[in-house]
Amino acid sequence: MEPEIVQRFLESVGAKADIDLYLRLFRAQRKESFAILALNAQIVKSALDPVHFDLRILADLGLLPVVLLGLLEPKDADTQAARVAAWLVEDGVPCEVIRADAALGPETTGAIQAVVGRGAIPLVSLEACAAQTIDARFRLLATLAAALETRKVVFLSRRAGLVVGGGGTPPSVVSLATDTDRLLAPGVLSRGQALLLRQVKQLLERVPQRLSVAVVNPLALLRELFTVNGAGTLIRKGSRIETRGGWDGVDRARLRALFASAFGRTLSEDFFARPVLRTFVEESYRGAAVIEQTPVAPYLTKFAVERQAQGEGIGGEIWSLVTRDYPAFFWRSRPENVITAWYAKQCDGLARFPGWHVFWRGLPIETIDPAIRYALGAVSDFAQPPSG
Repeated sequence: MEPEIVQRFLESVGAKADIDLYLRLFRAQRKESFAILALNAQIVKSALDPVHFDLRILADLGLLPVVLLGLLEPKDADTQAARVAAWLVEDGVPCEVIRADAALGPETTGAIQAVVGRGAIPLVSLEACAAQTIDARFRLLATLAAALETRKVVFLSRRAGLVVGGGGTPPSVVSLATDTDRLLAPGVLSRGQALLLRQVKQLLERVPQRLSVAVVNPLALLRELFTVNGAGTLIRKGSRIETRGGWDGVDRARLRALFASAFGRTLSEDFFARPVLRTFVEESYRGAAVIEQTPVAPYLTKFAVERQAQGEGIGGEIWSLVTRDYPAFFWRSRPENVITAWYAKQCDGLARFPGWHVFWRGLPIETIDPAIRYALGAVSDFAQPPSG
């Protein structure tokens, strides 16, 4: 497939900026670390056409996922691997079948690395693990993901993601830190999806590197991989958000880099000289919020999430802490800012002006006008570009 055709197809899936961002991220890591795709027997039997098309696109981009067969049902995994291989070979996509040993040990890991090194997609059959329990096979998956330093595990499903309550739109993000008990209550998920969620929780606890897990339909796989908002359901451990008074204990260089990355502008030199009430910072500095005190009410002067972390729920976790600690506050956003539409859903009221939209939550009616005036006149947090 011609590179320009591949690029045009990807751009039909998502924004070009997103595509370019994720291509850079994927290509910057070790080739075998890209992703593990777990296919079940139903997908191989009834949805192989979109899967093999996705694999063809990925291979043309130089991205070679490890395709795992038999994780949930090891019976006939060798046959499934052979079927996937036949489809790929027919399309000229390099691939090799690896029949994993029962321990999924260094020999299997080495074989996967060698296949990827030859520019082919490894199709890994777990039929040799059929005598093991599903818990044991997921422990092997964790061992494999750790050895390969895998960054993403994707479970391909006939459903669009985790389906809650037997129907409706699947949740886009599940935080295991806050959602596990609710989702595992009787009747919320199907038996199979509840089992998968329990296993994913243990998988994320066993793998040392940052790993994301998604459940997605094959038709939406490329959108899951190459867009900020993703597709299906992203399952994550949940973030540790550090809440501090003022700037105490904040790594200012990392926070400055986060804001510069999120806004595409450099903070002013005196930004950290200004007093602030509270900072909310994700432990890896992938998201943050800063609250200032004003004569009117608390003012949210900065709220940002690292671009590649958008869609992972970090922003929502930080926002929930801000609104918990500050029932009444106000803020502003540029009309062209992509987050402005989201802010409109979070506020009690807003006022639109050519240069700014001003938002508020919980403010007494008599403080709304002073809050708007303050927000419109607030000094910029960013360095001004040189004139001329």
